[in-house]
Amino acid sequence: MDWLEEKIEKTVRYIRNLSFRKAMMAYILVLAAVVAAASYLTMIMCWQWELAEWGKYEREDLMEVIYKKGPLWGWGYDYAAETDLFKIRFLDFIRVWCPFLYAFAGMVVTICIFYERRLAKPLHLLKESVARIRENDLDFCVSYESEDELGSLCDSVEDMRMELVRGKQEMWRLIEKQKELNAAFAHDLRTPLTVLRGYTDFLARYIPEGKISEEKMQDTLLLMSAHLKRLEDYSRTMKGIRSIDEVPFCPEGMTIGSIEKKIREVVFALNQIGDIEIHYHGYGAENAQKEQDEIRVAADDNIIMEVLENVISNAIRFARKEIEVAGHYDVVKSEFSLIVRDDGNGFAEEELVKALKPYHKEYESKEKGEHFGIGLYICRKFCKKHGGTLDIANSIRGGAAVTVSFFLERV
Repeated sequence: MDWLEEKIEKTVRYIRNLSFRKAMMAYILVLAAVVAAASYLTMIMCWQWELAEWGKYEREDLMEVIYKKGPLWGWGYDYAAETDLFKIRFLDFIRVWCPFLYAFAGMVVTICIFYERRLAKPLHLLKESVARIRENDLDFCVSYESEDELGSLCDSVEDMRMELVRGKQEMWRLIEKQKELNAAFAHDLRTPLTVLRGYTDFLARYIPEGKISEEKMQDTLLLMSAHLKRLEDYSRTMKGIRSIDEVPFCPEGMTIGSIEKKIREVVFALNQIGDIEIHYHGYGAENAQKEQDEIRVAADDNIIMEVLENVISNAIRFARKEIEVAGHYDVVKSEFSLIVRDDGNGFAEEELVKALKPYHKEYESKEKGEHFGIGLYICRKFCKKHGGTLDIANSIRGGAAVTVSFFLERV
């Protein structure tokens, strides 16, 4: 019997998938067949019953009367008994008008069945879906198993719902990107301003005492002007982008020595603020260091300085007395690396995983002011943009160690 059930299921599925026009024609044809059959049976029964009633009176001219009077032949006679006459006329009426009565009743029943089987469920589904969409509730699915017009409409509503979901997801993604960008902008402005503050503190401390030469003062002012120019360029760049990923990467030809000179200038400026001592040195033999200084590479010094300033600023917040910054260029790998170590408490075990995530603030020192919890996350993105990496660990000498690297191809 499995084949029979399969045939029935296929037939039901075929009927369910018919278009409204074909389905309505099928319903009308079925209605016409049912009305014709019911009318035929009713007329035969009424006819036989009428003949039986008239047979009581043995009218020899009955057939002649029937042919003369037509379908309502029973209405032309009044000599029969009142009860029999009422019955005959009632049967006469039913026999003549039953096709119209069946057709009218059949149309009402057919419309109700058609609505219940083909319209009620999808219309209710569409009404409920539109109401939920109006209330911004998109956590549902519009599913109607039919290929008719309303099935196609339900599929269109489902497509619209999915587009709205994707639109909302994209909107939230853009909001998160904008939030991340705003935090990055505010965070990255803070560190260059700290560097400028270091220079101004240096000038304010030594100019009144006459301990700074005019040449040194001029060099310091030029450095401050360069940092201000960098801030202007950075602000202009951040204004025209929508996410951190769109920060431009613009490598230019320069020497390792010029990069280290800028690093030393940043370290010098930050040393003028607070009680934390920052030491910078390259590692390797002195002659090898001098050779590295002359190597010419393609580098985006803005990104390198941005990362360095952020990492040192983070280290200042946790260091007790000193910070060590070590730089080295690997000629074989074309990789410039910086290691920033502090003498603080280091990273807790869980922070070694969470510290590189955006807006992570659990590891921060509350006593050292509000922080965005996004610095290392931004630095990691900038390192990747420059073909490098950022890793965090605890130093064997105590404190935290942050290692950043940049791919600097020789030119």
